[in-house]
Amino acid sequence: MTQSNSVSPEKSWFILALILALGLGLRMYKLDAYSIFFDEKSTMVISQGIVLEGANQKDVFASKRITARPFWQSPRLDYRPRGVLRSFTYQEIFVPKSFTPEEFWAPKSIADYYEAMTRSDIGNSPFYYLLLHYWLEIFGMSDFSARGFSVLFSIGIIALTYFFGQRFFSNKVGLIAAGIVAIEPFFIAYSHQARNYSLTFFLTLLATYYFLQIIEDSPGSRKVWKLYLGYILAAGLALLSHFLVITVLLAHGLYALFFLKNIKTWIRLALAAPAALSGVTWWLVAGGGQYTLYTLSYQADLYRRMAETRPYNNPFGALPATFQNVLNKSLPLFSDIFLFSNGLADALVGKRNLVVSLVLGLLLILWYRYQNRRSNLSTPTPALHWTRAVPFILMFLGLAIYTQNKIQFTILSVSLFALSLVWDVHKNSSKPQKHRLWLLYFMGLIPTLFLIVMAFKNGHTTGITQRYSGFSFPYVIILLSLIILTITKLRLEYRILCLVVFGLQMIFVGQRLKEFYQDQSVKYGYFANTREPNPYMEAAQRIQNLYQPGDTVLYPAPDFLFLSEMDRTFLPYSVQDAQLTNLYLPKKSQYVQRMDTTQEESILLLKKNQAEPIVIKRLKGLRYGSE
Repeated sequence: MTQSNSVSPEKSWFILALILALGLGLRMYKLDAYSIFFDEKSTMVISQGIVLEGANQKDVFASKRITARPFWQSPRLDYRPRGVLRSFTYQEIFVPKSFTPEEFWAPKSIADYYEAMTRSDIGNSPFYYLLLHYWLEIFGMSDFSARGFSVLFSIGIIALTYFFGQRFFSNKVGLIAAGIVAIEPFFIAYSHQARNYSLTFFLTLLATYYFLQIIEDSPGSRKVWKLYLGYILAAGLALLSHFLVITVLLAHGLYALFFLKNIKTWIRLALAAPAALSGVTWWLVAGGGQYTLYTLSYQADLYRRMAETRPYNNPFGALPATFQNVLNKSLPLFSDIFLFSNGLADALVGKRNLVVSLVLGLLLILWYRYQNRRSNLSTPTPALHWTRAVPFILMFLGLAIYTQNKIQFTILSVSLFALSLVWDVHKNSSKPQKHRLWLLYFMGLIPTLFLIVMAFKNGHTTGITQRYSGFSFPYVIILLSLIILTITKLRLEYRILCLVVFGLQMIFVGQRLKEFYQDQSVKYGYFANTREPNPYMEAAQRIQNLYQPGDTVLYPAPDFLFLSEMDRTFLPYSVQDAQLTNLYLPKKSQYVQRMDTTQEESILLLKKNQAEPIVIKRLKGLRYGSE
């Protein structure tokens, strides 16, 4: 394998522009068609320095009254997090009071932002929230603008994947990889979420791009300090965007252990590593992440208890970390990471079908290897020789045997064959590129293996999810691009077989995208039934249209369920509906609002001199992830 660039620069830029345009179109389509869900609700309020459920806004929603309590009858606490204060000699009683959007939007201190990130997202992603805050200041508070921020970095991933593939392999590899990223359902799905993932994936890919240049460049190079600075910033900010970026840095360290031989570079990387870790270290020790380790420990205990006591009936989907459960959760992660095997884990129904598919895939590999060996030892097989039909005979044999999902099992067989071509890719590579391939292997495997190890350690499977191993996607896609280029050089029968079968797979990928755009994809959108547009934006618009001086907006106030000692520092009733509606109201407006503890379902408008309120929006069933 060489780094020859067979595509002219002008043509490369034109093709890349088309790929970026395609990627942008797929990401912008129906971007704000469906309501925000629980995680995105947290994002919206955290970016404004507000704790979801209002722990730092209690004086906005309620007035406080102190009553005496018999402290000797108070239950003894088993643990108490630092900074969470409770009195054993008095009790706080909160009574709803009127408030306005201007009071809701009162200026926030840096402590408010710290508390918001701690309470609503375990102190994770401070860099993402910082950027999103100013992004929303510029482009306004809306679902479209918040998700548009993720789209920006998702497009950046397409471009950076091209540059990575072009720089370390070839121009063709870069273009193919960028094209796959553009249509990859995983990246499209997470560009539609107002969450940190697109930013984090972009930063980790950028850090790896700098890291590999550091490893390969001459220590005396004039630009080497720029590479170290870029690596420190990209890796450090990535850690401040998601804590699991540590798995990427583990892969970097393992690669350096095997392939870095230069002492001077080792010393420089040893100095760069603490610099990259300094930001997250400060955040956890002195910044807003001080409660993170406590919260993570509490969550791990909660998920483990749920997995042990209510394994199939808990709100977290936590299952015990048995070998079978871990395997079932892990298989989709490994299959979906390859576009050509995306979704196959869900279609593998029937042990006999699976065994037949695996056996036929193995036979296809063995036949290909046998033909290769024969062609090296003797005259190549004539163009019309019957043996050229063997790959098709094997696949038709499978179609006759499979009892269901015939096409998907055929795709599995051919996918196994395609994956076996990694051997050829590796064997035909130069020594420097073999080293680069090892980096792709490490990056493709370590994030998911880390999740599997942690699942067994913590006793539950909650953390085995695609978004936590999504760091692997760009590198596996580059490897897949190399496999595609190898397929184009195979004998005609194998090229035809792969083309037909992978064409069928792209139909299934298109169906998954269609399900996602219809908001009926549990895998990528979390919801099997289509969500309505954001009910809080609609309610805010109706309030602005109908409100007149003297009116009062009433918000439902369901009881707030206390799950931990920290929860006791919230109000006893939920203020989430009021918070989310006020996000979309003008900041200086004077609409009089109040929590209504007599009902849990609707946002109401009580008109002046009118006994019956107007229903602004019924929220039951529309709180997506909060009910």
